[in-house]
Amino acid sequence: MAAKSLADRVEAEAARAHVPVSVSIVDIHGNIVLQHRMNDAPAFSMEISERKAYTSALVGRRTAELDPLVQPGQPLYALLAMAGGRFTAMAGGVPLKHEGRVFAGVGVSGGTTDQDVAIVDAAVELNNVG
Repeated sequence: MAAKSLADRVEAEAARAHVPVSVSIVDIHGNIVLQHRMNDAPAFSMEISERKAYTSALVGRRTAELDPLVQPGQPLYALLAMAGGRFTAMAGGVPLKHEGRVFAGVGVSGGTTDQDVAIVDAAVELNNVG
């Protein structure tokens, strides 16, 4: 899977939904591989998409799954305070896997969390990863 191909899929899905977004793809270590902001996507969406990608790659879970786990008294409560605030539980981040092993993460931001999830899910499914 090439990062550019996945970003193109995200942009195509976002265009179909009429939701301008930003997409970030990071490697397993959280290093940026690709970032793209569509015209008219909110300015803050680039940073949020990066945090979603970072979190999903390093934690190995979809960010949508994290919200209940980061509440007080839950197992990942301290996660959001770690790494200078780079982790997020906002939905729209997906770990990318090959043969069951995480190798990267992708994050989408710009719409509602439901829109971000629908866009990233469709793009990842079309790319046959995740």
